[in-house]
Amino acid sequence: MQIPDFELYTPGLEAGWRKTRSEMALDNPHVKVERAHFITPNRSAEVPWMVVQRKAAVAVAPVLEDGRFVMVHQERLPVMQTMWEFPAGQIDTEVTRESIIHTVVNELREECGCVIDPDGGTLQPLGWYFPSQGFTDEIVYLFTAKPVCVVSRPQPDGSEHISDVRFVSAGELRGMIAANAITNALTLALYARIAAQGLAAAGGMAE
Repeated sequence: MQIPDFELYTPGLEAGWRKTRSEMALDNPHVKVERAHFITPNRSAEVPWMVVQRKAAVAVAPVLEDGRFVMVHQERLPVMQTMWEFPAGQIDTEVTRESIIHTVVNELREECGCVIDPDGGTLQPLGWYFPSQGFTDEIVYLFTAKPVCVVSRPQPDGSEHISDVRFVSAGELRGMIAANAITNALTLALYARIAAQGLAAAGGMAE
């Protein structure tokens, strides 16, 4: 598919910020923990901070031809809950537009068994967000994919477990959010971006 044009996040562009020194407290393939010291726009004395470094990631809201969202019921071990979420995953290579789109397409297929309709389907970038900016530099790129076609059962990798796939209207999703049935940041952030840009109505997503 054609790679859409969208902005990539570049850290360190805001004036007045400087990392003065750092050392790695933990370094493994999944997460790194850095002891760092910063000079900020409002503080000239060094500020110490522990920073968790994680790979960049993607989250995508798949939309069926009839406007319903596709969501997955996924186990999340740190909080010992199974959560309704949009498909998401980390980018395992250098972060480029191509690697971001490749990850989105792979996560659609692996987590909810969907592919973007080859006859007119689109992948729309919706910017990015920081899921927990107080302790980690992780960034998540947001997308909608519509329409998608369900072609298989989920095929998550060995470290994941997806127990169910559900199709929900925009109205049902709003109700789940209002009832606190949706509590994960990526789904809340992605739906907030969709709603703010008017896509739930303008895109013909079913109520």
